[in-house]
Amino acid sequence: MKTMPLKQISGLANGIYAIAGISKNSGKTSLLNSLLAYLQDKTAGVLTTGRDGEERDVVFGNPKPPLMLSANTLFTTSFGVVDKLGTAVQVMEKLRFQAGGQQLWLVKALRDIETEITGPANVSAQMETARIMLQKGADIVFIDGSLDRKSVAMSPDINGVFLVVGGSFGNLEKINSELERQICLAGIKPYRAAGNKALNQNIAVCSSKGWQSTDQQSLLGFEQDLSQLIAEQEVSRLYLPGALTDSVYNSLKPALKEIREIVVRHPLNLHLRKSNLEHLTANHKTTCLHPYRIVAVAVNSWSVSGNHIDSNVLRCFIRDHFPALPIIDVREG
Repeated sequence: MKTMPLKQISGLANGIYAIAGISKNSGKTSLLNSLLAYLQDKTAGVLTTGRDGEERDVVFGNPKPPLMLSANTLFTTSFGVVDKLGTAVQVMEKLRFQAGGQQLWLVKALRDIETEITGPANVSAQMETARIMLQKGADIVFIDGSLDRKSVAMSPDINGVFLVVGGSFGNLEKINSELERQICLAGIKPYRAAGNKALNQNIAVCSSKGWQSTDQQSLLGFEQDLSQLIAEQEVSRLYLPGALTDSVYNSLKPALKEIREIVVRHPLNLHLRKSNLEHLTANHKTTCLHPYRIVAVAVNSWSVSGNHIDSNVLRCFIRDHFPALPIIDVREG
């Protein structure tokens, strides 16, 4: 059993970390509060890919935990929140980004506060804001994000991901299956020649002539042409810069039989159910340009549907089934 006591958070390497849940209402805010409370001698920056700290979830209407920031924490929010906080904060910079039609400001807490934060919607803006926070004195930046196909967790500048597993995802069987899938993704190794210029925004194939880029970025609608290209050029390696879904993978399986290696930009580009992911990695060497690093898995027994899982049962289940994973339970101890 491998555990990660929250007091060890102060020993994290400086950099940018994503907090991502396997489902909505997984408990990301609760984990973020716990991480911030144990940073001790480090200055934190806090960023969200949408909105966080509001009283109620905008989709389900459920109460949400307040976001608690200690003095010196950097965060981004709208002017209305800045005005409400008054002398409790110091405005550091007017950012060149907006969210929900409102100007975003970089702010520093001058004392311990409870507040609402807002962040830019796209990954490039989120990462630029995180880098500004580091320049302004933050040691560690936490970004409250997601695991979708436009996720900040896929950025090559992310040091690692705290994966949050909540009862809202489903029962223990569903949680077990999804964690196995996530661990399989995290186990995909970097491609040995990741600096190859042919591996960019377009799908590329490798034959005896070396890597050749196509003019296609997406597999959608390109399946038949790609299958023909693979057969005609005796392709041995395939590079996929975008999403690979179950339907597309199933249609490509016959053409992929002779492919020795499939390179993806990031493991989270593989939007495959567990059985297809296992088939892919078992039949082809699967590598990536940017690895998926899971720092720890945080568990939260609460479920938005009311089907809560006993916290001791959930914690022990994950520790027994995934002994190599560092596990955090924000309610434990």
